[in-house]
Amino acid sequence: MIRLLIIALIAVCVLILQVVLSRTKSKIPGLIIPGLMILGYVPFMYAITGGPNILWLIAVIPIIILLVIYFICRRKYQNNQMDKMRIQDLE
Repeated sequence: MIRLLIIALIAVCVLILQVVLSRTKSKIPGLIIPGLMILGYVPFMYAITGGPNILWLIAVIPIIILLVIYFICRRKYQNNQMDKMRIQDLE
């Protein structure tokens, strides 16, 4: 039970960190966690399964979730930039 709570706490912390990193002005910080997960998953999954299969799709789900968070946060930032550009064009 304690292990499950610790894993859930770590997952929530990673999601919060992903949101914070994705909202920065620079594009790179939001891609750090998904990039590290990809670098960790590929050799690990290849060693376990011997090649791509259905387990790879399951292992990629957390990466997809983090990338969705990244793109949602970046879209809001890009919309702000577009609004600023439109205001400058009107002046």
